[in-house]
Formats: sequence, C-alpha cells, structure tokens
Amino acid sequence: MRYTLATYLRAALYFTCYGVVKYLPPPIGDAARYLVLKLFVKQIQSWKIKDGVTLWFPEGVSIGRHVTINEGVFMDGFGGLTISDHCRIAHGCSFISEDHVFGDRTKPIWQQGKRAGAIVLEEDVWCGCGVKVMSGVTIGKGSVIAAGAIVTRDIPPYSIAMGVPARVVGMRGQP
Repeated sequence: MRYTLATYLRAALYFTCYGVVKYLPPPIGDAARYLVLKLFVKQIQSWKIKDGVTLWFPEGVSIGRHVTINEGVFMDGFGGLTISDHCRIAHGCSFISEDHVFGDRTKPIWQQGKRAGAIVLEEDVWCGCGVKVMSGVTIGKGSVIAAGAIVTRDIPPYSIAMGVPARVVGMRGQP
C-alpha cells in the first residue's frame, strides 16, 4: 500500500503534536491529550486518556463518552477501532486492528500487505491489565475481559472471558 504525500504530512503533524503531550502528567496532560486527539481522531468524547497511550492511524479511532484509557495502552486504528460509552481500559492493553498477510511462501511477509479488521468494544466493557484484542473482534456490551487475556474471537454481551486465547468462563449476574 502506498500513501500519499498528504497522508505522510498529516501523520508527521499528528506524531509531532501528540508527542509533545503524550507523557504529560494528569490532569493537565489528560486535557492536553484530549485537545490534540480531538484534531486527529475520527471521534472522541472522553478526556480521560492517561499518559503513555499510543495511537496509530488515529483517523480510524472512535472513543465514546465516559471512557477511561489508562497508562501504556496501544491503539491501532488502521482497520477501525470503536470504544463505546462507559468502557474502562486498564494499563498495558493493546488493540491491534491489522495483521500481516503471509500466505505466499515465495514472497517476504513484508511484501504481502496487511489485512484490516475493525475492533468494536460495545458499551460498558472492562478490559483488565494487559489485555490484547486482535483484529476483527467485537466485545459485547457489559463484558469483562480478565487481565492478560488475548481476545481472538467475538465475545457475547455480559460475558466474563479469560485466557489465551480468551474464552467465556461465565456471565455477569442480573442487576
């Protein structure tokens, strides 16, 4: 995939601006990150973006209301990343919305392109510390993903999932 000069210039502007505010301490840093991200992400309605959060391809990222994204989170918007209202993302999580194509053994992997798949976190999802969510996954409303899980397939609403790969081990109780 070839990018246009405009794409490279926009990326340079984004990484420069965001680089200035990425590690500023809260609460000033939270507000500064929100203001910079407001210029570049598809949609952002929450200002609780903690220090050290990395966003690649911010134009593919949507963040809803009352969302908290903690320290050291990696978010890849290449294939699309939607974090709906009231989600909680613990530190060290990764959201990878792309993958390398590698089916042709006659070509180096880096020459085979990428495959994109949108990631969707529906409302009120909690991802514990160090969760990895891979491309093409939807995590259903009200679900809890245990620390360290690697989510490779869709998780139904109100599920409790854990493990590598993540599997549903229970359902959240009724209110």
